Amino acid sequence: MHNFLRTSLLALAVSALAGCSLLYDYAQDAALAQCASVANGQDRRDCEKRNGPSYDDYEARRQRLQDGKPG
Repeated sequence: MHNFLRTSLLALAVSALAGCSLLYDYAQDAALAQCASVANGQDRRDCEKRNGPSYDDYEARRQRLQDGKPG
């Protein structure tokens, strides 16, 4: 699980640096696929919630944080 998180964070960082929603969506799909393999229902829902925001939602939140506004 630790390697998965590291890989997900790396993919997210690459997509942020590249400014490419395609990379973000790919990493998000991979993360959600990993969530599907979690046996415990609550843990699976928590995983899906953490990995669920669309690129547009992510970008809007990132912009608000850069502007010093609460996320």
